[in-house]
Amino acid sequence: MATNKDPFVYSRNKDGKPVMFKGLVQAGSTQAIKRGELCTWNETTGYFIPVNAVADHRYWLAIAAEEQKASGRPELTAIRYIDFYALHPNDIFEFALAAAAAIAYGDPYTLTAADSQKLTAAVGAFAVAISVGDGNYPQEEDTTLRNQSYGRFSFNPAVTWWGNRMSQEVRGGRKVIAVAATATLKESDMYNSLILMSGDSTITLPAVKPGMDVIFINTDGLTQAITPNASDKIRLDGALLADAAALDQTTIGFWCQLLTESADGFVCLSTPGQFT
Repeated sequence: MATNKDPFVYSRNKDGKPVMFKGLVQAGSTQAIKRGELCTWNETTGYFIPVNAVADHRYWLAIAAEEQKASGRPELTAIRYIDFYALHPNDIFEFALAAAAAIAYGDPYTLTAADSQKLTAAVGAFAVAISVGDGNYPQEEDTTLRNQSYGRFSFNPAVTWWGNRMSQEVRGGRKVIAVAATATLKESDMYNSLILMSGDSTITLPAVKPGMDVIFINTDGLTQAITPNASDKIRLDGALLADAAALDQTTIGFWCQLLTESADGFVCLSTPGQFT
């Protein structure tokens, strides 16, 4: 259960201050938020709410820098904007580990579904945070790292509010998202992501925005379609299609990289003839 505990430790920025922003939250009677709680954006129509699943790294992460109480003074519990840490890569935070470990500098960690205040060793999963602490390292006495139940972390800009809103250049690696049925992608899915399509599926894209860059690949050879927003187009094999015209293919291994071309839509980079 989340408690009021601010996890900010220090910043490598020249002024030593963390990067902050104002985020919209629901009324506290609907969703209370503790100070220091790891939150996600857009799970409930544009509000920040506490992380509740490992898959929440698909949303933009931020950490609440103040509390939204369930009850109390109306001006402190109503729908409002509160301070959040934007999770700039230079800002360092301390989080509890889901399991104590001899955590090493650079170890990758992901979210813990059952507890938004803890991180879990990634072990091959997508890395949400990277260990940057060395307080458990030995001095002169030996070469054994001590176990610890807390670690210091820098967050991966690919999944943070700062990375998605303030920088298109610092993302490391692509997010991997599996889609096996009809689905509508989120705006945050459209930046530096790899979409693994399986089953008979149709993916609907959000409205085009500057800098979108996402790769789709057919993983099983079943019928799959990519449909743009109602007012967006896709340029396929050099030709600009009509508004909302879908891309279709049925062959395992066929792929398409969609890049923002203009305010009107995307261009599809792929081997000519693979998509129709």
